[in-house]
Amino acid sequence: MFKHGVLASVAGGIILSLLTTAAESAQASTLVFSGSGATTNTAFNDFRTAIGGGSRINWDGVRLDGTDVNPNTQIIDLGKTVAIPVDRFQGAGALFSEPYAVSGDGFASVNPDTAGQFPAFSPNNTFVMFDFNSGEFDDRSIDQTFVLPGTNIAAGTRGFGAIFVDVEDPRSSSIEYFGTTRSGKKVSLGKFFVPVGASGETQFLGVLFDNPVVTEVELTVGSKALFSFDGTTIQSFGSEDLANGIDLVATDDFVFAVPTLATLTQVPEPTPLSGFGVAAFGVIGFLTRKRLRRI
Repeated sequence: MFKHGVLASVAGGIILSLLTTAAESAQASTLVFSGSGATTNTAFNDFRTAIGGGSRINWDGVRLDGTDVNPNTQIIDLGKTVAIPVDRFQGAGALFSEPYAVSGDGFASVNPDTAGQFPAFSPNNTFVMFDFNSGEFDDRSIDQTFVLPGTNIAAGTRGFGAIFVDVEDPRSSSIEYFGTTRSGKKVSLGKFFVPVGASGETQFLGVLFDNPVVTEVELTVGSKALFSFDGTTIQSFGSEDLANGIDLVATDDFVFAVPTLATLTQVPEPTPLSGFGVAAFGVIGFLTRKRLRRI
């Protein structure tokens, strides 16, 4: 980043000092696992090893023909795309903020312009948000909270990661991690951006904390929703336009340390320095990436 060694050393010292203070204020240190294309699978497997296997959701158990195990799974395009209810994977310890879409054809049936763009990491189903307002495509996020598996009891995890598909803009897709203060307020533990790759490639991003402080994650998936569905009508966004900042993205496998209450650690109230948190933790991730082999 810096052309002169002295400047790099001084600036690096300042950055590291800020990062240490920010990390201490949230009572959490992090390790970032990331990969794209040929390195995606390695990063994914390394993360799973680090969390001891954990819970994995690959969406492939969701039936698309109207016979899904959860009767509230809604057909969007029969045999191709459905909307799963928020508690579809409660047994794994995940609750979603709203219904999201699972597709067996890479969402080609609901957005023909993206056919072949989102190959599954673990065939055949992939996962993405959609906009509930007909003709609108502004919903970019997937929000997940953690519970004790099979219950409604709020819990925490020490690590969460996800496969993204076709991230080509370095600012289009990210995961933000949240904890809970002693007074019950949600506080950001850091926002991390997904690495980019070539069209059709998969990416992985996962962050491991030293305690189960993560109570919620928000995945920003691309620049726009792939489609909208108001319960009756499907409308496609169309093709992406990278030249104008439109990067269309999907996701596949989610993996996270099994949520627990045993050592759930609440983070402290935010301090003025916590404003550095989002940028700082992102940098911590890049600085600690080389430590992954020592876990």
